[in-house]
Amino acid sequence: MTSKIFSFTATFVVMYLFWLLNSGAFETFYLSLGAVSALFVSYAFHSHFMLIKEGRSAAVSFIRFIGYLPWIVWQIALANWDVVKRVLSPDMPIDPRIISFQSGLKSDLSMTTLANSITLTPGTITIDVDRDGTFYVHSIAQEPAESLLTTPCEMATRVGYIFRESGKWK
Repeated sequence: MTSKIFSFTATFVVMYLFWLLNSGAFETFYLSLGAVSALFVSYAFHSHFMLIKEGRSAAVSFIRFIGYLPWIVWQIALANWDVVKRVLSPDMPIDPRIISFQSGLKSDLSMTTLANSITLTPGTITIDVDRDGTFYVHSIAQEPAESLLTTPCEMATRVGYIFRESGKWK
């Protein structure tokens, strides 16, 4: 019962803050409209809001995710540079291919996070993800895909660490 109350309350707080940040209106009418909307969404979806079902676990995942952000931003910058070099240099091959790899991830949230992380890095796009954690990725060339094909995949390991599905990354 306590976890349901926490899940409902946390979902309400997140939805209401999201409303406030996006509306920018702080008149009583809009604040109450936002509260009613957040209550409705919280009632309808609090059991599906996976990240905040358990307070301690959510806090740990959030802190780990914050630690993941600088690394993924750096990977995005490196991938941007690689694509720029490929476009501007006739010596750099553009050899599109589709690769597949087993991530070892189990939860929908961790697989979605990995799929989005792959797609955010230029030169790669997640095409499909199987329930068993197999990812299918389109890559601009072999080199951008190599980091995903290593065993274990560093990006998958880092995402797994965020959601307690694998050990700490190096």
